[in-house]
Amino acid sequence: MNSTNYRFSRHVPTVALILVSLAAYLGMVWLNEARGTLRAGQTPVTIVFYGIAFAAYILTLVWANRTSSLSLAWIWVPAILFRLILLLTHPTLSDDVYRYLWDGHVISQGINPYAFAIDAPEFDPIALPIRALANHTWMASPYLPAAQGMFAAVTRLLPLQPLSMQIVVVIIDLFNGLLIARLLQLAVLPGRHLFIYLWNPLVVLEVAHGAHIDAYMILLMLLSLWLTLSVKSDSAVTRSEKLKLLMSPLFLALATLTKLLPILLLPMLFWRWRWRYLFIYFATVVVVLLPFGLFAGWGLFGELDGRGVFGALRIYGDQWQFNSGVFHWAEQAITSAGLSSADLLAKMMVGSMLLVVLAAIWWAARRQSHSRGALRLMAVPFMAYVLLTPTLHPWYLLIVIAFLPFLAPGSEEKSGRWWLLAPWLYLSAAVIFSYITYINPQDLREYEWVRALEWLPALLLLAIASAWWWHAERSKI
Repeated sequence: MNSTNYRFSRHVPTVALILVSLAAYLGMVWLNEARGTLRAGQTPVTIVFYGIAFAAYILTLVWANRTSSLSLAWIWVPAILFRLILLLTHPTLSDDVYRYLWDGHVISQGINPYAFAIDAPEFDPIALPIRALANHTWMASPYLPAAQGMFAAVTRLLPLQPLSMQIVVVIIDLFNGLLIARLLQLAVLPGRHLFIYLWNPLVVLEVAHGAHIDAYMILLMLLSLWLTLSVKSDSAVTRSEKLKLLMSPLFLALATLTKLLPILLLPMLFWRWRWRYLFIYFATVVVVLLPFGLFAGWGLFGELDGRGVFGALRIYGDQWQFNSGVFHWAEQAITSAGLSSADLLAKMMVGSMLLVVLAAIWWAARRQSHSRGALRLMAVPFMAYVLLTPTLHPWYLLIVIAFLPFLAPGSEEKSGRWWLLAPWLYLSAAVIFSYITYINPQDLREYEWVRALEWLPALLLLAIASAWWWHAERSKI
């Protein structure tokens, strides 16, 4: 066999798996057009199409790492195609996009989105059809100011429809891919690891179909990390490097003001930023929050009416529970023990566990001067959050998936490192079953078999991964 035929034959399985993935995503488009939704009674069919796409994803990952045949073009072109195909669907797995559009409309009219609930009569003069489609109309916006800025920009510049938000979020997500590629270079890891993020069907679905702003949060967070890690801590800081360090806390502050999760990186970044840049981070948070809070209130105390900057988030923290693993079983154990306030005690328990993880990361981070080790350590608080949170919607996993390319082994590392990705790849495959909750819109409820299917194998794989990591670390001593 000559070299040309050999190169072609190496790509045949990849081409076949790309075609399988395209067929799965086109199946979702067909289902969305034929039935008008991917949810409710169509959820089982959606899960089938998603499972096909995920099987193709895993098989491509295995093949690519056996043959090293996946160039960047083979990663990027299909990833873009998958997203473009799902832009042909309208968001039905989640109605968050309508809340985004309504909030953007409100703020573009010069009204504070934290001042009134959607159904308040004060909004009647600016009412639009999307008002009725937005969720949780009895409370003001749960989304923080940086997210509001993005919503307002989209609604000002583009038509007030879901496709506008879908297109913007897809573009943002592709920039996430570029930043992950740059960070892989800093970490001296193979560029093909970008595949782990760009092809992941959960990312494709929740970005291109769901238009979730987690992609925007991830963009701001990755920008901050790239700016920080591209400055060598052991070198004299040049003027351009100083500017990078000044911009890094600004971007992380904006990421935190999109969704709160990026604040979990502070224990890791403390040793690189020190007090000066931490001050810039917190000052930015305060300066951005202040005008919203002064005019609409903070919502931190008093009646849970959903008004104020943090009013809706208070309701979320107090009342929301969905698809949790460790938290659910902790609450059940406390209830079985006959103790009162099981919900509060379980939240205190998982909160304490998360604080212990953050403290351990803070201590371990002082020795992490290399970008590879730093990025791997940064994944841990988000993994802990996913394990411990009382509420886990599928798109919450996107921030963990963004760090998986850095956990994969480098060219000089043992292939056993793939075990560290296994729990999260499995969970990103199985979390689609949580949409079965909505299979009957008149009877929304969780199913214990779904919880077991998602969490028990994931926890088993996590135990195996932890054992492998412990053995690998011990062997270094």
